[in-house]
Amino acid sequence: MTKIKIAVAGCLGRMGQEISKQILQNKNLEFVGGFEHKKHRDINKTLNKVLGINSSKLVTANSDQLIKEANVVIDFTTPESTLDNLKIASMNKTAIVIGTTGMTDAQKKKVKNYSKKIPILMSSNMSLGVNLLFNLVQQTASALKDTDYDIEIAETHHKHKKDAPSGTALSLGEYAAEGRKTKLNKSKVLDRTKKLISRKKGDIGFSVTRGGEIAGEHTVSFIGTNDRVDLVHKANNRSIFVDGAIEAAIFISKKKNGFFNMNDLLF
Repeated sequence: MTKIKIAVAGCLGRMGQEISKQILQNKNLEFVGGFEHKKHRDINKTLNKVLGINSSKLVTANSDQLIKEANVVIDFTTPESTLDNLKIASMNKTAIVIGTTGMTDAQKKKVKNYSKKIPILMSSNMSLGVNLLFNLVQQTASALKDTDYDIEIAETHHKHKKDAPSGTALSLGEYAAEGRKTKLNKSKVLDRTKKLISRKKGDIGFSVTRGGEIAGEHTVSFIGTNDRVDLVHKANNRSIFVDGAIEAAIFISKKKNGFFNMNDLLF
């Protein structure tokens, strides 16, 4: 069996480190290397010295070379870096798995345009459990009408996370809105401090907590007059996201082009 060659963008980030370790431990995968921003303090150092993992490969800023060598790139970086990597990947016919969050609608549109040339799997959350939750939220929102149940989404992450609400929370909102045949942009409420008005029918509210080293917790509440339904997912550590990203890479390596998400692995 030919090993799938994988490169890791942002290999020294929180997710990048764990993904790199997992690839090295998988006998069906080949770690072609990891790259970082050219100004990162550990550029040109070996991974075994920086991360203490079994690889003497250098942390490089030469994304072009690694993307060219790889069958698949796994990218958990920033929207700007992801788009740069997509451009290189499209020129080399390299598949890409994107876990980057915080993208604008315009940036997401660019990602989808690249999928005409190469296979792309993009998800705000690589956990299979969370992606099952997406579908449960959509079904529940469809069954529990906005005249009877209000939707509130609460999320908690570690203190280092920059985007808020999380990409996963916003995705949960999108699935809830879809279940009610509307658009999230029409119903989301991110800040209730600016206007002194009561909650409107159909609002989807968000609340955010940042602290400690929490990997990720999400709760979607359907709150009625006489009862409340909570759909909850709690990540104990990042391994579920890493495992999902690896499964996504294996899945996408077999495609020629197209835009996919984790649902394509589940159903």
